[in-house]
Parts: sequence; C-alpha cells; structure tokens
Amino acid sequence: MDKKSIKAICKAMFCVLTFAFSAPLKADEKKLSFEAQALLIALGYDLGAVDGQFGKKSKNALLMHYASKGNSAKPVLDKAILNDLRVDFFGSDQESQISDWNGNFIVPLEILKKLSQTSRQKIERFCGGNTRWQQEIINKSIKSSIPQKLEGFNSRMDNYSSVNHAEELDLFVLSFSRLATSFIALDNHVDAELALDGLYNWANGDAFLDTVECTVSGRLDDKKCTEWTESTGQDLSSIKDHSTVQMHMMHLSYGYYMGLNRYKENDGRHPVIKKWFEAFYLRNKSPDREPYFGLDHGWYWPAILENQLHGRSSINLVKSIIKQLQREIFEDGSIKNRTTRGNRALWYHHDGMKEIMISLEIARRHGVSIPLSLDTKVKKAGEIFIRGFMDHSYLNRWAEVAHNAIYVEGEQEFKENLNDIPNGNSWFHIYAYRYPNSELTKQLRTLLHSESSNSASKDAMIGFGLGCLYSAASDY
Repeated sequence: MDKKSIKAICKAMFCVLTFAFSAPLKADEKKLSFEAQALLIALGYDLGAVDGQFGKKSKNALLMHYASKGNSAKPVLDKAILNDLRVDFFGSDQESQISDWNGNFIVPLEILKKLSQTSRQKIERFCGGNTRWQQEIINKSIKSSIPQKLEGFNSRMDNYSSVNHAEELDLFVLSFSRLATSFIALDNHVDAELALDGLYNWANGDAFLDTVECTVSGRLDDKKCTEWTESTGQDLSSIKDHSTVQMHMMHLSYGYYMGLNRYKENDGRHPVIKKWFEAFYLRNKSPDREPYFGLDHGWYWPAILENQLHGRSSINLVKSIIKQLQREIFEDGSIKNRTTRGNRALWYHHDGMKEIMISLEIARRHGVSIPLSLDTKVKKAGEIFIRGFMDHSYLNRWAEVAHNAIYVEGEQEFKENLNDIPNGNSWFHIYAYRYPNSELTKQLRTLLHSESSNSASKDAMIGFGLGCLYSAASDY
C-alpha cells in the first residue's frame, strides 16, 4: 500500500474530533489524558482502564516509555508528547496518523493499526463496491420535503408499512452508513460530500424533531407515552415512535463522529449537524443502573459516546455491561430471554450477538479487561448461531421455551443468506476476527464470502460498516 493511500485512510478514519456542543472548555484538554492512556496500553504498559486520570501509574508508564527509547528527559503530557506516542505505536512512516480519543468509541487501536498497514486492494474488497443506489437514496431525500416527525407505530410494531416516514428513515440511515464507510475506509470524497449534504439538509430543516418526546431529564414519561396497553399489541405506542427515531439518530451520529466530521472540517454544515444531534442526545433515556439487551445496550452506547465527546470517563458504564454479559450469557452459550424466543430465537440470538460483540469492542477500546470465562461463553454463543443458522432444528432445545413467542419445531424465521442482512451484520466480522481458529468461524467465513459481496460495508444499526473494517484488518 503506498504512503499516499495510507495517509488518506488515516486522515479519514482516525482523526481529531472537534465537538461543537455548548460545553466550555476543557474537553480538548481532558481528551489528551484519555488518548495517551489508550496509546500507552497499546504499547504494552499495564495501566488498567482508560479513565482519563493521568495519575502516578500513567506518568510512570510515560517515563518508562521514554527511558526505553534512551531519552532521560521527564516528559510532561502535551500535544507533542501525544504525537510521539502515536508515531511510536503506528510507526515512523505514519506521520499523519491521528487517533484522538473523541469520536471513535468502538474500534480499538490494534484494529486501526492493522488497517493502516493493510493494502488498499484488501480494504476495497470488504469496504468498497458500487454506491450508486445509496447515492440515489440520499439525493432523493435532499430533493424531497423534510420529514418532521415519525408517528403511528403500534406496540407490536407490525404496522411498519402504514407508518409515515418509517421506510424513508430506514433507507436514509442504511444509505448513509454505506457512504460514510466509503469515506472512512477509502477516502471517497464524492460519497463524503453527499453523506454530509444529506445530513445537513435534514439538520437544517429540523428533521424528526417534532416526533413525540417521551423523556423528561433522561427519564421515561410513561404516563404521556405508552405501550402495550392492549394485550394484542395493536395499540398506538408513542414510546415506539420516540425510541425508533432516537436509535436512528444515534446511529447516524456514530457514523458521523467515526470520521465524516473530518471531511471539510471547517465547513459551516458541521455546526448545524452537531447542534441537531445534540437535540436528540438531550432526548435520550438515561442508562439504568443495569444495562439490558436492546436499544443500544439499554442506552449505554449513546451515553458512552457522549461522555467521550465531553471528556468524561465511561469506565463504570463499560464495567456494568461486562457484569450484565456475565449474568445473561449462560455457560452453554445461550442468551437470556433471546435464544428461547420460539421461531424467532435465531433472530433474537443474532440481535443479542450484535450487542455483545460490539460492546466487547467498546470494552477493549476503553482498556477494560474481558474475563476469560466470559470470552469462552461468547465463543459458544457465536457457535450456537452458526449451528442454528445451518440447521434450525439445532435451536429446538432453547426455542421450545417460547419466551414471549410461538414455537414451531425445527422452524426459524430468518434470512437464508447472511449477505442479505444489511443491519446488525457487523458482529459476524468481529467474531471471525476474534476467533480466527475456530472451525465454526471457517464456516461463517464461507457463508459470508461464498459470493462477491460488500454487505459488511454498511450497517444501519451502527451507522457505518464496522464489520468491513474488521475483515479488512484480519489475516484472512
């Protein structure tokens, strides 16, 4: 891979985040500590978690690192020292490599380093492809009237086709995730321009801000907003309208802050987009004391990104997720109240795996260790999915519990081709990266790469093609 291509990818992906919320100060100063800790850990120093507290242990690690290079000076953390650490980790030929803490709250530095050393041809294989369809969707949204609200879901959410703007929102987020990936991974400025313009168009027109607001200071107002007031689930549910819009906006923000915010970073469209995102962040439900599956791990992911943007630690949130996963992934690899969902067990298990694998990457990004016992259970959980996908009857022993579901022996409602899954596919590629020697991983890779496909280059459930980055970084 030539040096120019490496720099282009680095510029797009691993960049400083200038966040224009109303917060004063010191997020920029605080983030130096977070990033320096992350780099020192990546360089092999045992600092524990990345908490932003650059105390004695962190200072000693920095001193030891400089001493190991034959430098007897006592370094004091600043931007120049930080850049030295970047060069030491990413390599002397990576002058433009910037890996600032803010924005990327998911992908660990080891993945970023491997990507910077990967050939453009391999990145094209997993993250490239024709984006014409996605361009048409975003262009159409720019030319159309701006949707002001989503309204009309019932509690069961089986009336999708009758909900105004539901399909429009879904298509926009999926298309945005593809165009954002094109820029993040391959520095495609045509796609970046369109993705940014599409976001700006909606932000400037206050898109979806008239959707019912179901939270007050982070708490759900269940008197104003209801769900399941009828056992049939056919009651109109404003909670479903609210949460659907909130999740889509969070996913757009994940893709934006992963790298698109660096495209024409002084462009006047960025402040408008950031202000629009902030309006939705203020409407998020605050995380409960204990996380749960669904809604981006119980609203934990949005809170972690927002902490990052403001220079705050998320270690307690990340550790809470690890404890929840320890409790709710069982020794046999089944997942509480998900692998037991009757003829939808495979889908719910898949959805659980999406949150499990991404949350574990968030933990790695934050330097939080993953217990070996949990890692073993996660590996088994992935194996259940792969076996169950290949043979639906394999899931019978769990599915027959029929938790909130209907059980039909040997039957599962699921796609026949993994490459036909546009949302939530990232975990397949993360799993294959983390467990490369598993026989079932080989089966998974065969299923994913049995035909020419760039399905990993988009994922509306995370806002960019997270999976393609892991496949491109793999040794496969």
